[in-house]
Amino acid sequence: MAGLVALGLTRLLHGAMVSRATDQETFGLVGTLIAVTTIGSLLLPAGVASAASKFIPFEHGRGDDAAARGVHRLLVRVGWSGTVPISLGAAVGAAAVLDLGWVDTVQVAALCCAFSAYSVQKSVLYGFGLVPAYTRLELACSGVSLAATVLVVAAGWSVYLLPLAAGYTLFTIGAWWRVRPLTKGPKTRHAATREIAVFVALACIGTLCSQGFLQGTQLLANHFAAPHEVAYFAAAVTLIAPTYFLPRALGIVLFPSMARAHGAGDMDDVRRQADISTRALLVVLAPLFAAALLLAPEILTVFGGTDYADGAPVLRLMLAATYLAVVAVPAVNALSSGAHVRVPVLSAVAGLVTGLAVVAALGGPLGATGVGLGYLCGTAVTAGGPIVTAWRLHRMSWLAPAGLAVGLVAAALVAASIADQWLNPGTRIAAAAFALIMGIFLLRGQIRILRDASIGGRLKVAGGSPSRWGRRV
Repeated sequence: MAGLVALGLTRLLHGAMVSRATDQETFGLVGTLIAVTTIGSLLLPAGVASAASKFIPFEHGRGDDAAARGVHRLLVRVGWSGTVPISLGAAVGAAAVLDLGWVDTVQVAALCCAFSAYSVQKSVLYGFGLVPAYTRLELACSGVSLAATVLVVAAGWSVYLLPLAAGYTLFTIGAWWRVRPLTKGPKTRHAATREIAVFVALACIGTLCSQGFLQGTQLLANHFAAPHEVAYFAAAVTLIAPTYFLPRALGIVLFPSMARAHGAGDMDDVRRQADISTRALLVVLAPLFAAALLLAPEILTVFGGTDYADGAPVLRLMLAATYLAVVAVPAVNALSSGAHVRVPVLSAVAGLVTGLAVVAALGGPLGATGVGLGYLCGTAVTAGGPIVTAWRLHRMSWLAPAGLAVGLVAAALVAASIADQWLNPGTRIAAAAFALIMGIFLLRGQIRILRDASIGGRLKVAGGSPSRWGRRV
């Protein structure tokens, strides 16, 4: 959690400093270039990273440490073989479409390569259980990135991507050095190699359709929205990054843990981890998101100045979509760490198609708001498939927490959108405080169940009976 907070704050503070130092058009371009590099890293390295998080601990769970080391060597080779050409292709493509100079083109290639390598090495650290090493490296390299950003802004340079690339590069080097003594061993078996290749392909498709859609909203905004609205999307994507602190921490730890449990054949442990984690995300984050939805104009004003306050509708739609994506993280991990990886992948593909269809229909007349609505609808499909499948497969009792939490967030979104024009900053702050308190009050029973589960080591479901989804199974 500490390492991910450092990562998220680095991106947030980097975006805030750049937005303050530039105009909206320049900040929109910087956000677009970061989106291009992120999408490039999703083409292959993201799938390789997911495979490292799954197959290294899976082999450990089976008691085959030599195979785990062989998996690492295979995935690192595959990752590097794809990272360099993808980074060059992303840079050339961005230069052609966005009419970049050679300095910006080099920045795109450097950031894409560094972030791709960082993604793989981070997953390798977690695959080998080296969580403290990851945290130390993340904290140190985040500090380097922030210091470099301060230097770039203070000196008036325009190389806004290089500070991030420098931090990711240092992390990659440090992670490689840390796992170097652990990577000697025999090669993987041929059957395992085929299984890994299939998983990497599926993971790339799913990640590209889900996370790529988030970054792609900025590219879609370039087509459907005015230039200043592109800056709203860049700000929104930067601001929602901290909301992934807890789920990313859970996901990074849960995925190898669940894979290890799958390797050991302990399905009860997989169910327990998915159940408690999903409940925690539903009930703990709902009041916070409800308050944030009401405070969207003030959040944007603090981030980039008063010129960004008009982007509140975009930020609200992105926040609502992010909540759905966040609560689906444990279900996705429970399915992907076992034999049901195709469910999250197919859901992501369906979500992308749905979202693009909504954008095509509403992007023209509504501009940035239409793009935001498309992302919200697409994310609902992407998250809904894994949640419903895990709900039914593991006989979960999620009806009460899901209904109350999602209902609270939806009510806050509607209320904020309707009453925004009649509220001043002071009234919005009071409304946000009321929503936070009311959310905690409504969810107090679910919070109590969650607390008892954490203390007792197992979930104590009131009544002891499965939900209607469980009964259908």
